[in-house]
Amino acid sequence: MSWRTKVVWSEGMLLQPQHLQQSERHADHARHVLLRSTTPYAWGFAELEIDQAALTLGKLALVRAVGIFGDGTVFDMPAVDPLPEPIDIPSSMRDEAVVLALPLRRAGAREADAEDYEELVRHRVLESEVPDSNTAGERTAMLQLGQLHTRLMRAGEATDAWTTMGVARVVERRTDNQVQLDRGMLPPLLDVAGHAVIRAWLDELLGLLRQRGEALAGRMTQGGTGGVAEIADFMLLQAVNRNEAIFAHLAKSAMLHPQHFFEHALGLAGDLSSFRDSRRVARFGPYVHDDLALSFRPVMDDLRRSLSMVFEQSAIRIELHDRKHGVRVAMVTDVELQRKATFVLAVNANMPSEALRARFPTQVKIGPVERIRDLVNLALPGVTLTPMPVAPRQIPFHTGANYFELETRNSDLWRQLEQSGGIAMHIAGDFPGLDLAFWAIRS
Repeated sequence: MSWRTKVVWSEGMLLQPQHLQQSERHADHARHVLLRSTTPYAWGFAELEIDQAALTLGKLALVRAVGIFGDGTVFDMPAVDPLPEPIDIPSSMRDEAVVLALPLRRAGAREADAEDYEELVRHRVLESEVPDSNTAGERTAMLQLGQLHTRLMRAGEATDAWTTMGVARVVERRTDNQVQLDRGMLPPLLDVAGHAVIRAWLDELLGLLRQRGEALAGRMTQGGTGGVAEIADFMLLQAVNRNEAIFAHLAKSAMLHPQHFFEHALGLAGDLSSFRDSRRVARFGPYVHDDLALSFRPVMDDLRRSLSMVFEQSAIRIELHDRKHGVRVAMVTDVELQRKATFVLAVNANMPSEALRARFPTQVKIGPVERIRDLVNLALPGVTLTPMPVAPRQIPFHTGANYFELETRNSDLWRQLEQSGGIAMHIAGDFPGLDLAFWAIRS
């Protein structure tokens, strides 16, 4: 016979306590199967509060605990069920978990005990006068009620006869009797709000997303290059905006299961990985309900790196100002930019692209402002322009434009720019509709 089989009720049957007990077991089992089948990881703490004062006395005790055991047993301490007795922490105990334990329901075993509190009995029996809630007056009846018989015990002491959930991990008991707990240990939870650490992670992610979104939006409103880098910024802003809305919703939810939070955190990590050098998401471990720190910490570390990357525009447009006699001047005050960036001149004119590509480098002089007159009048060579086969991906592409790279390496003229007032360009010859754009691309 199954210990959880449904009772067949019939008229005239002699009602025995076993009928009600069997019916209760069947109902409990059906509820547990339904919950387990429709809700993954439907066990853990909804609320958990440890007695901080007891820790100073070398003990671990609970102030409040609400949740569901792995076998489906619901508990609410101390509102419905009594709190377990505090556990003494010996000085020899180090790096060991303490669990909340409840005896498992076993076929044929006694489940309630009124007197000697046998260790493996699930319920303690107490008598209480209960009023009739459907009848007027003060009619009461003395009932025997069962309260869960839970214990706090060391994880190593729990056998297969118990269903357990981790409460805390003891680091050590110091010489002053103060019990030091591992603040990074997270018990199994039904709600993110049930533990300050994991709730802080949710708030941190939402804050980082908002900060990154504001920074990206600010860059977009400034007007950008229109190149691939700006498109990447726009796509990143799109991912940030989408996830910010999702995590804002999660933060306001009445209840948020850690697995649901973990799934969205993984999705965010995957979205952001596309914008990192590796272009691929890191390999994270699976969700482990009874070791949430093991699951969440690698993901949180990865998200912090992705959301805290330093912003730096890879392409900077440098304004060219017209001067007399066909001279244009650009100011570059950043010495590091002069030394390390690649400088590109985009040239467009109303003439065949091949002719522009061949003629322009021979009819332009580039050098420090102070030396441009000598370079032109004495026909001295300036900074060399080298045609580029394609437009650099960091800057916008324009049909018909030619792109030239300034040869800044090993150029005495270019080194003189560090003490110069700017870069000067003198363009000889006739280039109808000439349009220039000067760019510095960070390495």
